[in-house]
Amino acid sequence: SSRTPHVSGGTSIGRIMTTSIALLLLSLSCVVSPVTSFLLPRQQQSLQQQQQPPIVLPSPSPLPITSEDGQRSLLYQSPQSQDGKTATTAATGTSKRAQRKAAQRAKKQLQQTQTSNNINKVTSQHPEAIIKRQKQQQGNNNNSKRRNHNFAQRAEYLSEGTDEQFGFNDNLDQLTLTTIPKTQGDTTIDDSAANNNIQFHQLHSQRVSKLDEKTTADDVVKAIKRAQNLHDEHDVVEIAHFLLEEVDQSFAYGYRGSLLSRLAVASLHLQNYDIAKRCIIERRISHRSSMLPLESAAIVRGLLRCHHTMEAWEVLEDELSLPLEGSVQWENYNEENNKRNKNEMNDDELHLEDESIRRRLEARDKLVHRARSISSIASRHFYEMEPTEGINAVGKLKEMGGIVHQAGLTAEDVGIPWDRLVKGAALCESKRRDGAWDNIDESGDATAETPNSWPCNIVYTVLDAMIAFPSENKDVTFEALCNALVRRTVFVTGAVDMEGCPEADRGEVAFIGRSNVGKSSLVNMLTNRKSLAFTSKTPGKTQQFNYFAVNDKPELARQIRYGDDVPGEKDRDSFYIVDLPGFGFAKVTQQLRQQWSDFMDEYLQERETLQAVFHLIDARHGPTDEDIKIMQKVGTILGAKQQAKEHCAKYIIILTKADKNVKNAKSQSNPGKVSNKVMEKLIVTMKENRVGYAPIVLTSSETRLGRDEVWKYLRFAAER
Repeated sequence: SSRTPHVSGGTSIGRIMTTSIALLLLSLSCVVSPVTSFLLPRQQQSLQQQQQPPIVLPSPSPLPITSEDGQRSLLYQSPQSQDGKTATTAATGTSKRAQRKAAQRAKKQLQQTQTSNNINKVTSQHPEAIIKRQKQQQGNNNNSKRRNHNFAQRAEYLSEGTDEQFGFNDNLDQLTLTTIPKTQGDTTIDDSAANNNIQFHQLHSQRVSKLDEKTTADDVVKAIKRAQNLHDEHDVVEIAHFLLEEVDQSFAYGYRGSLLSRLAVASLHLQNYDIAKRCIIERRISHRSSMLPLESAAIVRGLLRCHHTMEAWEVLEDELSLPLEGSVQWENYNEENNKRNKNEMNDDELHLEDESIRRRLEARDKLVHRARSISSIASRHFYEMEPTEGINAVGKLKEMGGIVHQAGLTAEDVGIPWDRLVKGAALCESKRRDGAWDNIDESGDATAETPNSWPCNIVYTVLDAMIAFPSENKDVTFEALCNALVRRTVFVTGAVDMEGCPEADRGEVAFIGRSNVGKSSLVNMLTNRKSLAFTSKTPGKTQQFNYFAVNDKPELARQIRYGDDVPGEKDRDSFYIVDLPGFGFAKVTQQLRQQWSDFMDEYLQERETLQAVFHLIDARHGPTDEDIKIMQKVGTILGAKQQAKEHCAKYIIILTKADKNVKNAKSQSNPGKVSNKVMEKLIVTMKENRVGYAPIVLTSSETRLGRDEVWKYLRFAAER
């Protein structure tokens, strides 16, 4: 009885395990049966294929292959054998994939074969290969050194044979190129046997690989640009042959002249003056009527880049000359009236009017590019330390000022880089102060201009040209001008009588006017300083004759302050600026006011070094009673000196605060103006006080208006 439960329990466990194993086997059979049912047919099929003989499938459509004798055969090309020979066999395959792969391999081998055949047939145009063939033709079989594959060294390597291969006649009257044998493959082609047929010109460019009878102007432009950018002299030579020998004047509907100008610029860029010279002469003779000023200006800059200055002047005077006097009617042109009156004209009048407008526009364009070209010449001379030539070029630029104003051109239209010219002239002046040309007078050349004939500061020549042209009033230009003309400034002394004035060893200019008219602000603007002269909103702060030394010897301030003996000398363009006390609103006693008046009378009469007197008047109100008294005083004293034929200072009227008459003057194109009423009142007052000859300059210390015009008279003191 004790063993019964154990037996029954063991029996139940055994039954459970048996059931579980049976279920597991059943599930495995469900999984394995589909797999075996799938694999067995495949195995049987493979066994059957092994037992059966191979089945030969039909071959795909054959591809054409070119044999060595030039005949085309329908064969398949097999891979190359060890001996390098190619064998052809019929293509067989066991599946579509194999057939497709075989067809792709055959097609690829066909393309490689055709490429290799083309390379073998066409001679390589690599620069090294060209030089190698030339040496072989000349009997020189020496192996040349291999060069690196960059375009700069390619051009240098190619240029070794250029002088012998490509030559121009030195006589300018003969415009034909020297006949040059050109190679195509291993054969030589003679242009003389072409019988007016355009020959094949191979280029290195991939986009424009050759020049022939199908070449267009656009193709030639692309080839020239590519040759210029990559310094490919071989292509420049081939293009020169094509344009100068192969084609005539009617090529590309008369566009050959522009192509010649582009080729001339590219040749100058590659330092090949011979090709450029032929292009310039051919263009001048055959295409003069279609020459554009823009192209001529580009040629001038290219010649300057190659240091052919005389040739640049020749092109300038021939192709960018000034219009003859009376040939263009500048003053009668009005665009609005022209549009309105065209409806009232007949056909002949319209034709004449259109022709006049065309001539006017052409002349304006020529003036613009002539001015820019001359500025390029002057800049080149200044930066190459040739001040004499630079001064002459700037003088040519100054002569154009009058006709530029007549043509109605603005500073934006002309676009002369005045800041670059000023900096170049300042660089020459700096070398001059260092003694770079001190021994030029001892050269013995009587025709050469010496530094003694130069102005006291070379920058003043650029300033004269700036004043002759329309003013652009740019801060960058005037900052460069002030840095060149005002290098050092120092307050010297304040005088209350003639005994307190410094030694009269240089020229000086005086600024006078009523109180609160803006004298100190104008002085700071002209010298590009913020606090040289003391400015204040309270009238009458200037109560003595303040002397400011410009371009005096270095360390002068230490000598004035501490009494030290500082070595050195003042510069040759040194001068004094004198700020006189104001009248009118100054809160001073009547006795002091009378003392100022007496001092000014004595100063104007006895100061021999005084070169210019600037009388400042408010542009908003015109001349006041104090201004009229100053005019009477100046007119009496200076008028008496003129009658006695004595030295007399220049009298200039300065209208200040012109920006107050314009709303938002800083943000507008008009930096300042004066009303007609104020101007009429000023002119009448000047005539009544015998100073009607005085020039009038409109200025503003806020918008920097009129600063270059004032410097025109400041130089009188520097040049004394």
